Amino acid sequence: MPSFNAMLRALCFSSMALPLSSIAVTFPDPLQLAGDHVYVHDPSLIQRGSDGKYFLFSSHDQAAIITADNLAGPWTQVGSILPGGSSIRDIPGWDDIWAPDVSFHGGQYYAYYAVSVSGSQNSSIGLATSSSMEPGSWTDHGQVFRTYTGDPYNAIDPTLTIDENGKPLLTWGSYWGDIYQYNLASDFQTITGSPVQVAHNSTPVPAPLGQAATEGSFVWKHGDFYYLFVSNGQCCGFDPNNLPPPGQEYKVFVGRSTSAHGPFIDQNGVDMVNNGGTLVIASHGDVFAPGGEGVFTDSKSGKDIFVYHYLHSQGAIAYQEANSSLGLNAIDWSSGWPVLTSI
Repeated sequence: MPSFNAMLRALCFSSMALPLSSIAVTFPDPLQLAGDHVYVHDPSLIQRGSDGKYFLFSSHDQAAIITADNLAGPWTQVGSILPGGSSIRDIPGWDDIWAPDVSFHGGQYYAYYAVSVSGSQNSSIGLATSSSMEPGSWTDHGQVFRTYTGDPYNAIDPTLTIDENGKPLLTWGSYWGDIYQYNLASDFQTITGSPVQVAHNSTPVPAPLGQAATEGSFVWKHGDFYYLFVSNGQCCGFDPNNLPPPGQEYKVFVGRSTSAHGPFIDQNGVDMVNNGGTLVIASHGDVFAPGGEGVFTDSKSGKDIFVYHYLHSQGAIAYQEANSSLGLNAIDWSSGWPVLTSI
């Protein structure tokens, strides 16, 4: 039977257009981590099949590689995917690297990553591969595709999915029309066809955003459905003395489809291209602006784990980007929708 929180989310949070400030709902705290704090933003978490070691990848530091032997840590940054920066040298941000998305296919680990700077559509998605994920093992294959100023989309925040026909599919986008998909050829690097929009939020909000932008997509197959997760709202750059109205910071929504290509529909039957989306997590307690999400199956527990970053809202480190932290919760799928639980 669905939990009370699952039913409450279905009733109250079935549209990204709905203001969150007027409704109370509880979320579990993230797993308490051992060891020193490690900066994490836009996390991608995967286990190596050979030994069960956890590899966590993060924006910045040329796509940071962070490892642990246990899910609760301690976590240690051990290097970068591209320590010399990307081979995509004609776009600002080539030496930073955003939002790496790592998955395993056909004996290789594929890391799609973004090159850009804040507020720019002059962006590119690139690809690197490795047989082990260790620092120094990655080969940069360069650009998969790029976008330009004036395009209706923006080439950042990539995520790879294998669709129902066994074909690779890349989901991506941020602001400027929000979330799109490209089909990929069997080489996992050549785009085919035209981009298709799968999520968009046109809800107006006050400056500086102007609209409740959506980004950070992730597609996960569970049972008969593909679930499209997205981050919505302001991700970062918060002024502790001038925070946005509650609910306008990052939070995560989801829709589902029997096809990896959509349409992705929320619990109220609203398509995500029309402001649809069922709430998965929002700010609560010490957790502020959770997003940049992903999912992986932990081979040690057999559980699907929801992975995200968040800022702290309490203490001396409140709202500081430098203290962006890793959030981990288990997923209860019993209602047919992802409901977060404690690990």
